[in-house]
Amino acid sequence: MTKLVIVESPSKAKTITKYLGKGYKVMASVGHIRDLPRKLGVDIENGFQEEYEISPAKEKVVKELKAAAKTATELVLATDPDREGEAISWHLLEAIKPPKTLPVSRVLFNEITPAGIAKAMAAPTIINKKLVDAQRARRVLDRLVGYKVSQVLWDKVRRGLSAGRVQSVAARIIVDREREILAFNPVEYWVLKGRFAAKLPPSFWMKLVKLGGQPLQLGNKETKRRVADAVQAKDLKAQLEKAAYTVTGLETKEKKRNPAAPFTTAKLQQESAQKLKMSVSRTMQNAQRLYEGVDFGEGPVGLITYMRTDSPRLAPEAVEATRTFIGEKYGQEYLPAKARIFTGKAGAQDAHEAIRPTDITRTPESLRGHLEPDQFRLYALIWRRTMACQMEAARFDETVVQTEAPVGKDTALFEAKGEIERFPGWLAVYRADKTEEDAEGIADATKGDEEDEDEALLPALKLGEALKLEQLDADQQFTKPPARFNEATLVKELEEDGIGRPSTYASIISTIQDRDYVKKHEGRFKPTELGMVVTDLLIQGFPRLLDTKYTSGMEGNLDLIEVGKLTFKKAMTDFYGPFEQALAAAGQDMQNLKAGVPTGEKCPKCGDRKKHPGTLLKRIGRNGLFVGCTNYSAELEKDKCDYTADLEKMEEPEDAPECPLCGTTPMNLRKGQWGPFWACPNYPKCKGIVKADPKGIPVPPDEPTGETCPNCGKGFVKRHGRYGEFVCCIDYPTCKTVKKEILAVPCPKCGGGLSPRKTRFGKVFYGCTNYPKCDFTAWDKPVPVTCPACKNPSMGEKTRKPRGKDPIQVLLCPKCGHEEPMG
Repeated sequence: MTKLVIVESPSKAKTITKYLGKGYKVMASVGHIRDLPRKLGVDIENGFQEEYEISPAKEKVVKELKAAAKTATELVLATDPDREGEAISWHLLEAIKPPKTLPVSRVLFNEITPAGIAKAMAAPTIINKKLVDAQRARRVLDRLVGYKVSQVLWDKVRRGLSAGRVQSVAARIIVDREREILAFNPVEYWVLKGRFAAKLPPSFWMKLVKLGGQPLQLGNKETKRRVADAVQAKDLKAQLEKAAYTVTGLETKEKKRNPAAPFTTAKLQQESAQKLKMSVSRTMQNAQRLYEGVDFGEGPVGLITYMRTDSPRLAPEAVEATRTFIGEKYGQEYLPAKARIFTGKAGAQDAHEAIRPTDITRTPESLRGHLEPDQFRLYALIWRRTMACQMEAARFDETVVQTEAPVGKDTALFEAKGEIERFPGWLAVYRADKTEEDAEGIADATKGDEEDEDEALLPALKLGEALKLEQLDADQQFTKPPARFNEATLVKELEEDGIGRPSTYASIISTIQDRDYVKKHEGRFKPTELGMVVTDLLIQGFPRLLDTKYTSGMEGNLDLIEVGKLTFKKAMTDFYGPFEQALAAAGQDMQNLKAGVPTGEKCPKCGDRKKHPGTLLKRIGRNGLFVGCTNYSAELEKDKCDYTADLEKMEEPEDAPECPLCGTTPMNLRKGQWGPFWACPNYPKCKGIVKADPKGIPVPPDEPTGETCPNCGKGFVKRHGRYGEFVCCIDYPTCKTVKKEILAVPCPKCGGGLSPRKTRFGKVFYGCTNYPKCDFTAWDKPVPVTCPACKNPSMGEKTRKPRGKDPIQVLLCPKCGHEEPMG
């Protein structure tokens, strides 16, 4: 007889099994086991009662859990310690229906370590029904909005489109930013910079910051004075070049830079996106693995605390351990007199402490070679942030030097700033090892937002000292439109607006891209024409639902349910009344894109004729949005007009291909159902097409290799696919034979072959050819070189990028971490 412990993840189950030992059986639910069905699944008339069903993929899991519960002496529900985890525990209890005599408890594993598990098992609790109701309310709200608003879009726009309570608001944020960019009118201004020499070297640059005592415009921030055009700049430059200069202002003061708070989920997502160039989804996946347990030679162990939190608070024992380690590693001068205490913003749930290492003495260097590259970089970021938050402030001597010159009736003021580091403080932890893969990214984090970009290396100066103007430059500048959101800035915007929860940001970002409402352009989010049209229609039909403050208020209601100040039924009733009215109004008043939305523009083909001139309608077809003439369906044949044009133009590469059938050039880049392609401009008379890759670059035709397919006897060809070049049978995909490059190193797990592959993001990795039977993968290319340290028969090729130096190729042993330069 054993105690049954149920967690969500199989890898977490494996780690916990090791720590609990005999007398326990740990099983995984593999995430959610029940959800709402494909239909609405909410009985609105009966108090918004949900209709849950077990997904077919989880029927076997539920059957096994039921069988295990019948023979168990106690049922311990140990799903993730948050709202969703609490709801999964409730669903498990409802689905398994354990015997009434079986004791049931709920435990919360905030960290997967021996101490963390022992502490949780010693303090069992029961399922928190308030947390469950808050998660139920979120799920029902999302279903009501998604199901019913999507039906309106199906009627008005196109079948298959969907809307979401939170995702649609996120799309609106991106659309609103794009409209700001399109409406932006740049303002010209000129920046004057002078290079001055003093008695002692080096020469240094100073910027003209004031004219007549008034600040000059030096960026987007508007000021009363600006050098507006080339004429003003030329005249001002001529006068300044004739002036004599002395040091009129010289001030040195101490400047402190304090460390940032430990990571919350949102801050980790932002920092990882900015410094490690990791997407939000990749960040959360790697953080999940670090939390659940990684085997680095001592068996699986959780390396970080629970990664879904909105609190920067650290447990007292963690603060004490961190301060002790800092004192031992860096010295007492790096410790503040008192521990730094961080508190969350108003409205934070504060259910868990900040994301931190479970053992601060486990340094990133000690884990080198034991973690996957992304896991290593993310752990290093978390470890350094935790260390830094308990260290002394960095101290600098900041020097501000000024010089003045008369310009007509005005006085021109030049200024330069420079600083000298006096004490590194918390910066020391970021500079511990610049050879690490994450050093370049983390080093960038050492400067605060207030850092002046134009800091100069200043010589020793004295007040009244003469300065010689060696060079004066006048540069034309323009104010810049607001930048499009990247993943980091979008997460920051969502967090500040109170839209969704940090744990949902990854799914929000992926959903709006999957629905083709938003796409990434040069790493930033740009709304598609479809996204802009659908957003406009939703704002027209559901202005309240698309309002960020209203959506944030709904999140606040979920928090009230969690603390017991609002009931599930009351929250649903308050929401549904106005929502039902909005649905009815939208069905009547929302513009119908299927019938066509007038653009107010005349048809280029027939818009100038006297009788029955055509105008353009915005419509949607199988391949996306387009504009078409209103005379397309005219009653008389002579009045008909077949003019159409794609509404969303693709950004065409410089070299357009020649039509392979009629030789016409250039061809037109079009967007089809399966991606971009080049079409002959003489279509439909000529139906010549050329394949293109996702960026619109023409794909070369298949190139025979001279080899024979072993399966069908036909030839092999070199072909370009969506993930790059590959060699396959000429009849592919009818004949699915693909030639793989097999490395000289056998799979260390099963002895099979290893071949290069690509992720969906285009990153190369090396995997076993026996997949899925064998799941071995490696980021570094395995080569048949024996490790001199541990005699492992293979090592991996790796590129190191030392800060400020050229990249170097090294060999890295995956077993012991030994590294040496490639010969």
